[in-house]
Amino acid sequence: MNFLLQEMQIDLGDTPMENIFITDYMPIADGTYVKVYLLGYKYAKDKQTNFNNETIAKNLKIPLSDVLNAWEYWENEGIIKRHIFEDEYNYNVEFVNLKQLYIDNVYKHIAKTSNKNENYIDNEDLISSNKNVENKKMMEEIEEMFARPLKITEKQKIISWMNNYKMKPEIMVQAFSYCINNKKVKRFSYIESVVSSWHDEGVCDIDTMVEYLEKRNDRYFIYSRISKALGFNNRILTEAEMNTIDKWVDEWNFSIEMILKCLENSTKISNPNLNYFDSILDKWYKKGYKNIADLKDDKKPEEKPKIKEVSKTTNKFHNFDQKIKNYSEKELEQIVKKRFEKKLNKLNIKTPYEGDGKVEEANS
Repeated sequence: MNFLLQEMQIDLGDTPMENIFITDYMPIADGTYVKVYLLGYKYAKDKQTNFNNETIAKNLKIPLSDVLNAWEYWENEGIIKRHIFEDEYNYNVEFVNLKQLYIDNVYKHIAKTSNKNENYIDNEDLISSNKNVENKKMMEEIEEMFARPLKITEKQKIISWMNNYKMKPEIMVQAFSYCINNKKVKRFSYIESVVSSWHDEGVCDIDTMVEYLEKRNDRYFIYSRISKALGFNNRILTEAEMNTIDKWVDEWNFSIEMILKCLENSTKISNPNLNYFDSILDKWYKKGYKNIADLKDDKKPEEKPKIKEVSKTTNKFHNFDQKIKNYSEKELEQIVKKRFEKKLNKLNIKTPYEGDGKVEEANS
């Protein structure tokens, strides 16, 4: 006698998914990349070995290139590992345990914090800190990112982090912006891990922060570098400004060198804004400029100085055809004589004539 369970003819099973992926990684990823991750994760959970990247592309009805780009993206995010052998298109994909990853990268920083002499921040300390103009501005900018007022306990944490990690207010704002605007994570535990890691890496000002992020090839490095070039050291970029920069990088494929070349003259502008430079990069994009060498053909032709035309006013005097010319004394005498004779003829008076050289007087 045997006891048997009927097997389902179709797959109606469950695939448990870690919440860390749903809350921290999925919201900021491309939808296609999420589909590839989820289907590959299901294959891994089911321990199916007869599936590959071509199968995923066929099932999702997407190009194979999208599948390959997805795995490259998730590997850069640190949540999968590719084990490439001979075939560059089909390789083993190892899904990192996100709980273990979270413990390694978050809890270890919190553990370091617990070993330090963390100063307790009471209400009086908080009030005193708020009197500092830079600290007050920092709190206002962080509240703007959260789109709500900060709780007392949250403010106390921020001040304690500044004390423990020797973090300046402007760098603290950048750390919150990095987590909220770039990583889309608002958990204070995660933010503290970032602040702690920045401290361990020697991040103490904008320059060291940009250098640190550049080494990691982080998108936030581009935001920070452009913000610095524009002189925005005391404020973070808005979401609209970051979207504009994303367009420059993702859609127009401009390198950071090309973007910084465009921003070179920002110091000559009293109120530099991204819209002005967006119009310049738009022209470069339409002209097909891809590197700085291409800009040599972008020289403007020298404009010839315009000659100011004298306005010609017309009046009766200018329309008058002046026929006056210079007459000699003899010619003038002849003209007067002819006019005098003509007048005498009208009066029926004989004109005087020249005889033997003496002029006879006319009878009056």
